Amino acid sequence: MVRIVCITCLCATLCSASLLAQHGISATYAPSKVIKHRDNLRFDVPSLSNEYRIGYTYQTSGNLSWERFWKKPKVSVNAIYVNFGSEVLGRAFAIVPELHFSLSRYKKLLINMQFGTGVAYLTKPFDAIDNPNNNAIGSNLNNTTSLKFGLEYPWSDRWTTSISTGIVHFSNGLSSSPNSGINIYGTSLNVNYKISSNRQEIDKAIIVRNSEADHPYRKWIVDAQYHYGFTEHSTVGGPKYGVHAISLGGGYRYKEYMTVFAGAEYEYNDGKYTFFKRNFETEEDSRRMAKRSIVYIENEFRYGAVFNRLRLGFYVGWPYAKTKTNYIKVVSGIYLPSIKGYGKPYIGVVLKTHTAIADYLAIMGGIAF
Repeated sequence: MVRIVCITCLCATLCSASLLAQHGISATYAPSKVIKHRDNLRFDVPSLSNEYRIGYTYQTSGNLSWERFWKKPKVSVNAIYVNFGSEVLGRAFAIVPELHFSLSRYKKLLINMQFGTGVAYLTKPFDAIDNPNNNAIGSNLNNTTSLKFGLEYPWSDRWTTSISTGIVHFSNGLSSSPNSGINIYGTSLNVNYKISSNRQEIDKAIIVRNSEADHPYRKWIVDAQYHYGFTEHSTVGGPKYGVHAISLGGGYRYKEYMTVFAGAEYEYNDGKYTFFKRNFETEEDSRRMAKRSIVYIENEFRYGAVFNRLRLGFYVGWPYAKTKTNYIKVVSGIYLPSIKGYGKPYIGVVLKTHTAIADYLAIMGGIAF
């Protein structure tokens, strides 16, 4: 369910994009290398991994305000196949919606950033008997996230080529153990063909700025969230425990589609409660030690109704002494229609990590006033 919502959030950009766009298809090949990012990983790093992509591309026209703000990003939906080059790691099949942002341009040469997240099926997860050396992935179904930076050059109105470099990450967010994740990095070679091209000049007088932007520019915002996560710590095939988090913060919309937030968060972990209870702590102490208090800062990036948020949280050591200093939460979500007099609700998915180690995946709901 979490992965389905994640894909839906990015795919929604297709629905909110301008009708005066350029549609195309693309093909990508990326010779890659697996990164062994933790010392306890048992597998040998393959000499070569290969990534292949076939994509549908959709160049926005700038007819909507969020398209103009982000310099007419390109939307793509990719079918991805990865051969990790190892019988232990196997292969991956993925569907990844992606946004391509223009960073700079020199004459015809475009510098861009490509970010996407989706769902992947990995063929060879950990198995204590049949595949014990893949202690990086504990399930077939996983999230995948791709981040690349590249150069794109148009040879004609219909043909473009690009070269990019970056990383692709596979992980289940510790919903199943083990889950150190698999990371590959490489250089991508891409060819894109535009099926249709509508270059007609748009009359600026009839362009209506995106009506979904309910909050006026540069407005203070009150923001409340609830997260429900689940995690399977350490024990392979063991029970999955719930994690509950609520937060309340204030935000300032410093640009039309960017907002900074700060606030406080409270978290209760059922798994920690069970651990302490089984180690003969009292009921009161077990509940206290399962709680965490956090202060956080967060930035939101909006693309019409769709958004990403990046949260940096700091544990305060109450009501239980902190064992870690900070965490990162990555949020993908979509705003729902406003409720008159009650603010603007939204839903999404959350990945919480401590450095490079996932803590849990969560579904979330919130409201902004």
